[in-house]
Amino acid sequence: MRVLTFLTFVIAMAAMVGMDIFLFSEDELYGFGGIIGILSFFIAYSISGDMIVAPRDYWRLSSWEVFKKKFGYGMGAYIMVTFIASAVFVAIFG
Repeated sequence: MRVLTFLTFVIAMAAMVGMDIFLFSEDELYGFGGIIGILSFFIAYSISGDMIVAPRDYWRLSSWEVFKKKFGYGMGAYIMVTFIASAVFVAIFG
């Protein structure tokens, strides 16, 4: 199970970095929004254990289900923060 979660995490990180490279190729301001989005993913993933996952989920659900909940919370934060930060940077500096 740890191998599957590790591979999922690595593939998602590669996809986020690839998206950030694409955003930088479009405009530097979009790329900076992508960097902030990647940082927000790590923050959201780390605090999701206390915020979104109930303590009983660690006992009731499998480790894969808990990982999916935490990962979904982190990806949601990444997508929202990337688009919002990019829009704010373009509105201010564009």
